[in-house]
Amino acid sequence: AMLDEPKTIGKTLDQLTYKFAGLNHFHWHKVYDENGKEVTKDIIEAMYEGKDMGIPANIHDIPFFKEQLLQMNMIPCGYHRYYYREEEMLAHGLEEYNDPKVGTRGQQVQQTEHELFELYKNPDLDHKPEQLAKRGGAHYSDAACETIASIYGNKLSHIVVTTKNNGSVPDLPADCAVEVSSYIGSTGARAIAFGPLQPAQRGWLQCMKNMELCVEEAAVTGDYGLLMQAFILNPQTVSGQKMVNVLNELLIAHEKYLPQFADKIAELKAAGVTIKDDVARELTEKGL
Repeated sequence: AMLDEPKTIGKTLDQLTYKFAGLNHFHWHKVYDENGKEVTKDIIEAMYEGKDMGIPANIHDIPFFKEQLLQMNMIPCGYHRYYYREEEMLAHGLEEYNDPKVGTRGQQVQQTEHELFELYKNPDLDHKPEQLAKRGGAHYSDAACETIASIYGNKLSHIVVTTKNNGSVPDLPADCAVEVSSYIGSTGARAIAFGPLQPAQRGWLQCMKNMELCVEEAAVTGDYGLLMQAFILNPQTVSGQKMVNVLNELLIAHEKYLPQFADKIAELKAAGVTIKDDVARELTEKGL
């Protein structure tokens, strides 16, 4: 989506400087013109004049609340719709889930990838299949190649990457991973200092990072209580017994990938817990 922003204010990408801060799929950015003047608000205003902002293929296009964006004076990434417009995104997700012609995002991707692999069997395929556009992730190849070239040639190109914080976002520990604008050279990524975030963004960021840290430690240790903490902390869940039921069913559904939770999974099965979701049960029974 960022690549579509410059034209909304009559600029080209090479005239603008971007400053990103946050986590993967959970970041915000500010924009400056070639004279160093901040133009974030101009882009936000343009977004609400119906100018095409572009949005990844995998995100339902529900507009953010304009007043919220103007207050934060930052542009959130597309995935923030799942947090700032959770009610509407959930309704859309359920609508797709309940429509046998559409299905969940996971089912849509499965179908797209099946079609792509069929096409890739053809050695005469000489164009980019249209299905790729449905997958999301356009331009990743450009960023990856530029990153490789920047490391190899010590170019110090300005690229947004996930790297060690080292104080670039002081609201998070120095040793954790963040997604920030960085100079990429032969010594790797040098994170550009963004500075502290305002309370609303800081709250979201610290909540999400700490939820991730709980997931990571639980994954390594097999600590069920800590895994439960992660589910309770995640802003996408409604905490309570239903959420714990989902957690338990997910553990059973992914048993073959979670040996560290073997004892808990055995205990849940002995207590009669089964996978209620038809799709998840079918995949599990197929050994996937």
